Amino acid sequence: MNGFDTTIEFYGEDTDIARRASAFGRSKFKPDFIIYTSGRRLENMGIFSVAFTYVANFLSEVLFHKPVSKDYTDIR
Repeated sequence: MNGFDTTIEFYGEDTDIARRASAFGRSKFKPDFIIYTSGRRLENMGIFSVAFTYVANFLSEVLFHKPVSKDYTDIR
């Protein structure tokens, strides 16, 4: 897969990895895999803004192989 694309700062890195990994075979979705995360971004930016940003970057990564967002705000 040639490793991680270090030019992607935040949005789109997971889509990039999944897109490139798909060339090596199929993957399985398991609903019992759990990843704990923080809701700080949702609280700070709002659900619609976060959803729009993630969808825009997902589509850009899938269609053009690069995210549309160049930077992000670290929310801690």
